[in-house]
Amino acid sequence: MKPTFPYISSDYFSDEFKPSQLSIWQETVTKTQQKHYRDEIEFIIVQSGNCEIEINNTLIDIETGDLIQLMPYHINRFIVKSGKKLQIFRIRFSIGLLLLTSTNQTMYLKAIRNIDANMPVVHLNLRSRKTAIFLCTEIKHEKENPMVENQELLHISLISFLNYSYTKFQNQSKPIKQNIAWQCLQYIQIHHQENLTIRNVSINLGISEQETSTLIKKLTNQSFKMILNQVRIRNATALLQFNELSTNQIGKICGYQTEANFYKQFKLIHNVTPNRFRECFLNQNNITSSTDSFQIITTILENCTKPFTLGDLANSTHLSKNAINRLLEKHFQTSFKSLLNQFRVQFAHTLLKTLESSINDVSLLVGFSDPSTFYRNYKKVYGVNPSNRQI
Repeated sequence: MKPTFPYISSDYFSDEFKPSQLSIWQETVTKTQQKHYRDEIEFIIVQSGNCEIEINNTLIDIETGDLIQLMPYHINRFIVKSGKKLQIFRIRFSIGLLLLTSTNQTMYLKAIRNIDANMPVVHLNLRSRKTAIFLCTEIKHEKENPMVENQELLHISLISFLNYSYTKFQNQSKPIKQNIAWQCLQYIQIHHQENLTIRNVSINLGISEQETSTLIKKLTNQSFKMILNQVRIRNATALLQFNELSTNQIGKICGYQTEANFYKQFKLIHNVTPNRFRECFLNQNNITSSTDSFQIITTILENCTKPFTLGDLANSTHLSKNAINRLLEKHFQTSFKSLLNQFRVQFAHTLLKTLESSINDVSLLVGFSDPSTFYRNYKKVYGVNPSNRQI
């Protein structure tokens, strides 16, 4: 989405991602950047180097092994000293993809709150760092191959792992004292679904309405109403992927009191109505974003390295076995068994490059009952036997 005004001292960058899209690349940062924000979420993995990152006018030390999560309200830049450099992986994706990998529509508000309760920088241990970098390298390679289909599954795998690691290492996160301007923007993000006014924000943060207005204007060069509307439309855009939700429901979830105002504000930013956006942009995807379908995918992903049956999946998702198979065939053109084996093979492929273990040991570690089944499925996915893979 494109706001009317950019942030002060910054440019606005957005690839206008569809909810299931993801972009990934490696970057070498050699000089201090301009302040900027993006309408998507961004994970950054620091492969090597150290510097500072400034988020909402707060400086944070960054070093090798850090995982950074930047939300759309994080006005940020790297500050790099002369002669230094930073090697990083950037993974950029919509709020919609994060919702798909972590929640369903009934948990939407809880997910938003949990996201914003976290500190933006955590430090990964060596094993998690190696796995994250390897996954990024593999997915970057796969995305460069136009013949690879159903890349959304790869996106879900990567974001699920990064989200898991980010949450896992939160208790070791770098202590950050958020300034009052940061708290203003975060409060708007968390409470955007309410009938929010600048008075609400002021009272909850213990400052005057004038100070709230001045802080937001100074940091963003935009008014409170502009920022609130951006947050609402950004989250409404993410929710449009859930076909079970009507546009009227989405408008109300995101804080609009009337459907007419929601349509008006959405069209000001996207130049189309919510219904037209859903029709033109989302229906072009190979994947139809059914909440149940993505719940199935994430549940399989979470349990694929241990004994896990279709019955177990049915119990976990509260769906029948027949319903699961129908959804997988409709949205992913696959079956439960094929998808389970595919995820196991992908994990094995990663472990074979990061662990000093035999092929047979790895096959058992990722959930295959015998090595011959693993060999057969590995060749089906990668076209070669695991012993002939390229390291």
